[in-house]
Parts: sequence; C-alpha cells; structure tokens
Amino acid sequence: MSRRILVKVTPQGILVPRPLIAAWGDVEEVEIEQGTDAIIIRPKAGQIEQQRSQIVNEMKQAGLVEDLPWALPPSISPEERAYLAEKLGRGRPLSEVILEDREQSL
Repeated sequence: MSRRILVKVTPQGILVPRPLIAAWGDVEEVEIEQGTDAIIIRPKAGQIEQQRSQIVNEMKQAGLVEDLPWALPPSISPEERAYLAEKLGRGRPLSEVILEDREQSL
C-alpha cells in the first residue's frame, strides 16, 4: 500500500510533515542518506542510543528492569580454549544425546 506524502520544497530545503516522524519520539536531529531509488531519513545515530537509555531508565524507575550484579566470566588463554574445545568436542552431538534420553524416558 503506498501513501502519498505531501512535502514542500523551499529555499531552506524539503519540509516533511512532523507527524511522519512522530513514531520516533522526540527527535531533534535526523540523518539523510541518498539511496539509488530514494532518500532515506532516519534519527541521528546518537539519538537512538539516547532514547534507548531513557526508556531503560524509565523502566528501572517503574520496577520493570533491575540491574543484576553478574560476575564476569574468567578469561582463559587461547591455548586453554583450544584444549577445552578439543576435549568437549569429542563424542556424539548433543542433539543425539537429547533424542536418546527422550526415547528412554517414554
């Protein structure tokens, strides 16, 4: 479904009706990219992250999101990683083990 958009060309540039970008929220700056078949207008990259951060903060204040103190996984050397990959990569695929377990429990 195509919808006709009325724009106005002025000496300042092309004026686009604000309701078209209302879904983006409070956008102060946009980026414009010239494609082969169209001109793409989108919120400036930094603003997207700023809006995301604002939404997360509002969700935290409402008690919907909580920061959990996750411990960072220990760093391992490439040699140890290779050793573990070799050791754990032996044997049958996990999918086969799961299917066999399901058959036994029936």
